[in-house]
Amino acid sequence: MDNQLNVDFKVFGKEERGIYYPETHRAIIYLNNHESLDDVYKTITHELIHHCLRDYEDIDEMQEERLIFCMNWAVLSIS
Repeated sequence: MDNQLNVDFKVFGKEERGIYYPETHRAIIYLNNHESLDDVYKTITHELIHHCLRDYEDIDEMQEERLIFCMNWAVLSIS
């Protein structure tokens, strides 16, 4: 698959919890910035959504972050 997301985990890293690189279809999750396994799962989901939206050019990075934020709150509000 050309579009497959590759996820790498780093024990120590940057200030971010995770980062997505659209040019290489790769996400890095920095474990030291998470408090629980559930928190790690949420970051993986966040970076996966970035991957799914990578070809959608009608929104900028801030709009994309806002969309992901709203999607996460929607899941919480209906569960």
